[in-house]
Amino acid sequence: MQKSKWLLGLALSVSVVSFAACGSPEDKPAEEKSSAAAEQGQGKDQAQSQNGKPNTDGIPKVVAEVNGEKITKDDFVPLYETQYQQMQMQSQQSGQQVDEKQLKTQTAENLVSTELLSQEADERGIKVSDKDIDKALGESAESSQMSKKDFLAAMKKQGMDEKKVHSELKTQLSIEDLIQDEYGEFKVSGEEIGQAYEQAKTQQEQMAQQSGQQAQEIPPLEEMRPQLEKQVKSQKSTQATQKYAKKLREKGDVTINL
Repeated sequence: MQKSKWLLGLALSVSVVSFAACGSPEDKPAEEKSSAAAEQGQGKDQAQSQNGKPNTDGIPKVVAEVNGEKITKDDFVPLYETQYQQMQMQSQQSGQQVDEKQLKTQTAENLVSTELLSQEADERGIKVSDKDIDKALGESAESSQMSKKDFLAAMKKQGMDEKKVHSELKTQLSIEDLIQDEYGEFKVSGEEIGQAYEQAKTQQEQMAQQSGQQAQEIPPLEEMRPQLEKQVKSQKSTQATQKYAKKLREKGDVTINL
């Protein structure tokens, strides 16, 4: 089983379904649209946000229903607050305020996509063992440079006890297996690795320019090849997950109550 690239996006960084948060290229124009009403709604939410947390008073008890399964406010709020905090940090750099109305919609869509994919994995009889979950937990902790104990403690502070963490990992791993079952193993060409390497160099140079420091020389391509291959595979997996979630959404029975 491949190492999860969106392991507990909840975990100190991104959403459970960061693939949905990114959105596909064709979705971006809609996301960028704004109206006077939306701006007014954003202003209201912004005024009620305090202490780095968004206003959640108006969130309904049942945020969405997916093929008869309910996504509750308790499911929604921890993920929404985590994403809001990340957007707040980004806004400090960009100078743009967080659009809470859009973020609420995005969070709900993330949860709907996760539920659709999870239901499909269940229908296919995909199973995840306790051993797989424990391994993924170790990888999540390691990627956060923590012990399992410290990682679980950090997650608890975000409103997720150990049982919930295990449940989320099980869901994510089952979705990974679903995507592999649907699309097979993702292959990476030498050309794609070369493109990823050039992109890494460009990003390094841009970061140096922004910080006013001299760019550090990145390691040779061959040294970075294993890392770049994993990166490209992860990108392909993310794109495939977006595509399949959209397909399931088109034929699913989904209601969002925000």
